Amino acid sequence: MKVQTFHDLLIGGLCIAATLLAAVTYNHHQQLAAMVAIAAQAQPDPAPALRRDLDLLREGQAKLQAQMHDMTSQQQAVAASQAATQQQFDRLRAAVAEQSRSTANAPSSEVFAAWQQRLDKAEGELAHVQAQLAAKAQPRPRAEPAPMPKPRVKASPPAEPPLSVLGIETRGGARFVSVLPTGARSLSAVQLLQPGESLDGWQLREIQRDQAVFQVAGHADRSLPLP
Repeated sequence: MKVQTFHDLLIGGLCIAATLLAAVTYNHHQQLAAMVAIAAQAQPDPAPALRRDLDLLREGQAKLQAQMHDMTSQQQAVAASQAATQQQFDRLRAAVAEQSRSTANAPSSEVFAAWQQRLDKAEGELAHVQAQLAAKAQPRPRAEPAPMPKPRVKASPPAEPPLSVLGIETRGGARFVSVLPTGARSLSAVQLLQPGESLDGWQLREIQRDQAVFQVAGHADRSLPLP
């Protein structure tokens, strides 16, 4: 009897434990399903979107910094250009003021005319003095000595002909002058000369109508009459 009771109690305890375990399991299942449903209905993790937004913000900040740097450089260039322009304007204004003072202190046209007259007069006097000095410094031409009279060349006496003209002969259409050397007595010594031939330095140059013309070295031409 005691054993059966213990067995029943054990089985009853096990049933109760199984019931409790099933209830707990069901409860956990319900909680898990509820959590899954809640997770499904909940929005996705915002971390990636935030990271993307942060990256875009950083890129925009970098671009903005670059633009600010460019604007700063442009402002510096404009400031330098304005400074240079101001310096040029100051120099121009000073030059205009100096020119105004110089113009105010400049001599009148009458004074300029008087100075020009004095300058022209001084230049004329200087040119006159230079001309006088040049005339004094110029050497006087030396008187050329009278040319020495050339010695007269005595005309050499006419050369005596070394031959005697006997006459003219024609042979074969050619004209000859028959001559006899001076001192010769024999007819065999008679020679016939054509123009261009010579005898004892006398060269027959031309046979004319009534004379024979000879060319003599160192003398004028000699004409000997034809008999």
